[in-house]
Order: sequence, then structure tokens, then C-alpha cells
Amino acid sequence: MASVTVRGLVQSDWSALREIRLHALRTEPGVYFSRYADEAAQPDEHWIALATGDERHQLFGLFDGEQLIGISRISVDRNDPTGSTAELGTTYIAPAYRGRDLVRKLYEARLAWARARPQFVRVVVGHRRFNEPSRRAIASFGFRWLADHPHTWPDGTDEDYVAYELLLGRGAR
Repeated sequence: MASVTVRGLVQSDWSALREIRLHALRTEPGVYFSRYADEAAQPDEHWIALATGDERHQLFGLFDGEQLIGISRISVDRNDPTGSTAELGTTYIAPAYRGRDLVRKLYEARLAWARARPQFVRVVVGHRRFNEPSRRAIASFGFRWLADHPHTWPDGTDEDYVAYELLLGRGAR
């Protein structure tokens, strides 16, 4: 596990990003907001744009050597018209690497990214109610519960989306 590192994805990572994201959607269809078929139909340009970070978003990759084994995203929250909220999401770690606290590396990288951008005063994140590992990871970084939102997931089930926030200590909201 000493060889497992995290870094921001770059344009040349787009193909590996596409492969791992589609694998996550295909094997765990009820965890994410989008559907495999919708994302599989996206052109290469979509994946290139996702892999290429900017001031509005960054995807981070978890690597075992050169192999991409996990991904996670931070982006401007589209539900905040002020642009002062960052949103975490898209987290996936290959099953063989779970249970090793590697998600901590992804949280640390994303929160450092948000803290390096003064426009962000808070970070939001959430999970499907049943996802206890996500709840524990979120709590370990000091996020506070915001609300439960009814949601119909891509696998057709109705289960709350549980939302949290972390205030970055800059200005009032």
C-alpha cells in the first residue's frame, strides 16, 4: 500500500477515467446520481474535459503505481448561485482496495483544493442513506449533517440522500 498515491487527474488520464467511472456505474448502479448508459454514450471530449481540471472542478485519482484504482471529484456546487460552495462527489475505490482508509487521501486532496481557492466558504457532500462507509468518512472530516432529501436512485429505489456541510471559516454564509 505504500505505492498508493493521489493526484489531480490531467488530460492524458481521460481514458483511464472513463474506464473506471463506467465500471463504477455498471457494477454499483444505485450509488451514483447518473446512469451507466448515459455516461457510456458520452464522446471522448466529455471525458477529456472531466479529466482536465480548472478553477471550477478537479477530479483526483488514487493510483497504485501507474494503475488508476479510485476517483473522486470536487466542483463548484451548481445549487449555490454565489459560487462559494464546493461539492464533493463521484467517489469510487476498486473493491480490492477498500477498507484500507484510502478514502482519507481523496478527502485530504479535495479539501486542500477547496482551501486553496478563497471563493469557497463551505464544502458539501452526501450519500445514499444505506452507505455507512461514506457516512463514517464524512464524519471523520468534521462535516455536519444538513438535511435528508428524498431521492429516487438510478437503480429505481427510493432512499434519502443525506447531505452534510463543512464550513471553511472564511466569511459568513
